[in-house]
Amino acid sequence: MSGGNLLTVYIAAVLAILVIVSALGAALVIYQRRFLALHRDYTRKLIAAHEEERAYVAREVHDDALQRVALIQHDIGDWIDARREMSPQDRVTTQAFREELADLGVMLRRVAHRLHPAIIDQGGLLPALKQLADDTSRITTVDVETRLPALAEKVLDRERSLIVFRIAQEAIRNVTKHSSATRAEIGVELSPAGLVMTISDNGRGFDSGDATKAAGLGMISMSERARLADGSFNVWSKPGEGTTIRVTVPVNS
Repeated sequence: MSGGNLLTVYIAAVLAILVIVSALGAALVIYQRRFLALHRDYTRKLIAAHEEERAYVAREVHDDALQRVALIQHDIGDWIDARREMSPQDRVTTQAFREELADLGVMLRRVAHRLHPAIIDQGGLLPALKQLADDTSRITTVDVETRLPALAEKVLDRERSLIVFRIAQEAIRNVTKHSSATRAEIGVELSPAGLVMTISDNGRGFDSGDATKAAGLGMISMSERARLADGSFNVWSKPGEGTTIRVTVPVNS
């Protein structure tokens, strides 16, 4: 075989290898894209199923458990009214029962709200975040302040509003359970990238560069929810300097 023919064969072989490698690379890219799309669709459906189950339980709590508590309160009131004479000890005991039932009703309403915040449907994201901050300040040792803009209209649809609210819920839960913080802030602002929510605290913090600590289940859940809203999720923290998370979500087009 002449040198020219050998060179032609060599070039053809190289081109064939390049074509095969390119085809494999393209197939791999297509596979990865399909896998990510399937994963995203599965995660979206899983979260939607969780939200549907939460809404069902919230309705059961509101329509059944709370009604039963109210009925028992009414029956106790009728029983007290029917007894013309009661000893001081009996009055103290029945009053204690009524106060316990009232506390139970408050707790059940709080559970129903956490499971399915109806205020999002009524007023949108910002009132829901304000209520989350107020409830947390009232029932925990963490004072949560808000920095919320006055928006003329809802800039997020219900699905994205609920996603951002769930991220805030998880972040505040982490603050109250793990950070040893005494203060926290929920802030919202609009930027060219969309709606930006930041949640910061004055807790003990952690090394956000340590993947073992930073990638806890709560952080993974928040990051996954942000991606489902076509947004981004970032966290900054240092030992002794608190923690700040930042979520950016595109607004309604």
